Amino acid sequence: MDAEEGFLLGRNATLVCLGASITENPTGYVTVMRNLIAAGYPERNVNVINAGVSGDQSPDMLARLERDVIARRPQCVTVQAGINDVWKGFFDPTTEREYPDGDGPNGISPLIYEATLARIVDTLREATDAEIVLLTPTVLGEDVDNPNNRRNARLEDYVAAMQRVATTRNTRLAPTHDDFLMAIRAGQSVNPAFRLTTDGVHPNAVGDHVLALTVLATLGYAGL
Repeated sequence: MDAEEGFLLGRNATLVCLGASITENPTGYVTVMRNLIAAGYPERNVNVINAGVSGDQSPDMLARLERDVIARRPQCVTVQAGINDVWKGFFDPTTEREYPDGDGPNGISPLIYEATLARIVDTLREATDAEIVLLTPTVLGEDVDNPNNRRNARLEDYVAAMQRVATTRNTRLAPTHDDFLMAIRAGQSVNPAFRLTTDGVHPNAVGDHVLALTVLATLGYAGL
């Protein structure tokens, strides 16, 4: 990849953003990144493609990897996965049944999640020369220091799993989980009503900017 001036996206590069609803949001962090890249590096003509599909879990992303990512011939791929793997273990959106212990039949276990992420990375490496950036899962509720929030407690296992994949597969890791926690704690220390999400999961405009800036910093965007 042509890494001019430290930024990993060179001229005419294609960046594909793989994920679920947080990624799919047409006004979300992918759009923020597209706009900031166009403003900061207009001469590079970077093509940013949104490959988010609402509701997707990691196996769903693996299943559509060829069609939605590899076929686009990307020079860089971001992978934002894990929230639905956890959340659907606590709540079945089809039956609206809740599972307080997170043991619902539609959840993806940390072991399967880690193995699936590894397969996504390996498949991308076999088919492309793309730089791969893994985005750690953000939050499942903004009461991040509440010991009774079992969803966030479970999510930590998935964050650790993604960190292991990044280490074993030598990929870049965007610390989106840690940056979300830091921003939530800092904001709520000043104003208890401060929020980065609309519903505990999906980012609001501020949350989307936190996500975008964290990813762009990982890509070497100047000034971040």
